[in-house]
Amino acid sequence: MEGWSVLDGKYGRREFLRLLGLATLAAAVEAGLPLKAFAQVRVLEFNTLFHSGDAQAMERIVKLFNEQHKNVQISLTQGQWAEYYAQLFASVAAGNPPHIGICHTSRILDVYRALTPLEESRAGNLLAIAGIRGENYVKSVWDAGVYRDRRYLVPLDTHMWGLWYNKDLFRQAGLDPEKPPETREEFERAADAIKAKTGKFAFHPAEDALPRKIRRAWEILFWGQGGELLTPDGKRAAFNDERGLQALDYLVSMIHKRGWNQPGTDGFKQFAAGQLGMLLAGNWYFPTAKASGVNFGFHYMPKFFQKPVTWGDSHNLVIPRQPARVPDEMLILAIKTIKWINEHSDMWGIYGGHIPAYLPAQRSKALTESDTWKIALRKFADMAKRGWLHYPLIHEKAPRIHAAIEPFIQEAYNGRLTPKEALSRAEAEVNRVLAS
Repeated sequence: MEGWSVLDGKYGRREFLRLLGLATLAAAVEAGLPLKAFAQVRVLEFNTLFHSGDAQAMERIVKLFNEQHKNVQISLTQGQWAEYYAQLFASVAAGNPPHIGICHTSRILDVYRALTPLEESRAGNLLAIAGIRGENYVKSVWDAGVYRDRRYLVPLDTHMWGLWYNKDLFRQAGLDPEKPPETREEFERAADAIKAKTGKFAFHPAEDALPRKIRRAWEILFWGQGGELLTPDGKRAAFNDERGLQALDYLVSMIHKRGWNQPGTDGFKQFAAGQLGMLLAGNWYFPTAKASGVNFGFHYMPKFFQKPVTWGDSHNLVIPRQPARVPDEMLILAIKTIKWINEHSDMWGIYGGHIPAYLPAQRSKALTESDTWKIALRKFADMAKRGWLHYPLIHEKAPRIHAAIEPFIQEAYNGRLTPKEALSRAEAEVNRVLAS
């Protein structure tokens, strides 16, 4: 069954089930087993939004699960980041949801309606049935999985942004590659030196520069001054002030005044090609950075303003609401599989670069002795312990609020709006969304 146990886009759902059934039937016949053994195989559909190194890491985990389980197999579908949540809601509404899914902690307020309350399911208390206990998870991430006194999320990880840097370009620029910048002054001095002495791009603030990534870069600079997107009651925009403007001015100046990069470029590709000195990117970049052959290092997010802060979120394993025709047995298999995935999530750290939320996996020898941990994940975990991680906006209209902000931040980044114009227009649009 090698090559059939994990979906990578090669097979659709029906084709996977057909191939799985044929393979299982053939094995049963060859072994002289009664055909009733064939009917005992259960297939759990697992849909994620992972792609690139994340997807490859989850494929490893699922492949191991399928190798170790004869009567339960996982059918894995991945890589639909932009459409994932809309597709999740559509599948639940159509009565054809996956058995297991993924939900960001920041999306619980608008996604919970599509999820099974784990302690109050029709099959009973699924957490108790599987033996899932909160004390085995990072407390802050575990606590965030409850909404309106109901738990919907089982944490998989914590993930965040930090500073990736090219050690060879640091040397060429006369910088110490073992002392990457930590303050704004050190960061600016390093970027200016890389630009002046190497002829390469000095810095990229936002991964591949998708609109949501540029917004994250601006948010990091804004949060570092104590700012928040909305008023405490969540009813008005609160970012069009001196702090928001200073953050956007600084972000735009990196490109248009200091010349550390150019608008429209992809920092992921620049860094992997050895053409970029420093990059702000998430922990999931580790597999790509390692495969690139670049002599790279990783460090904490620099302290750009009054306090050190970085963007972060968490992936959680969930059970979407199941239609009545799905037997309780499948809910129980799903929660037990979720537990198994977390028990093996040191692989998620080693190969995906994420910090496992399941503490025994986070402390495993395999993870703590891996290059992933030694080079990058140790510092990511340290940032989380220091309280630097700032979750994105958690609000029932968060997706619409982010969508209202992003075009204007991008226009300022690209030089088509002034920062002041961009924030004024974004403020008006966000207030319109909140009032609707």
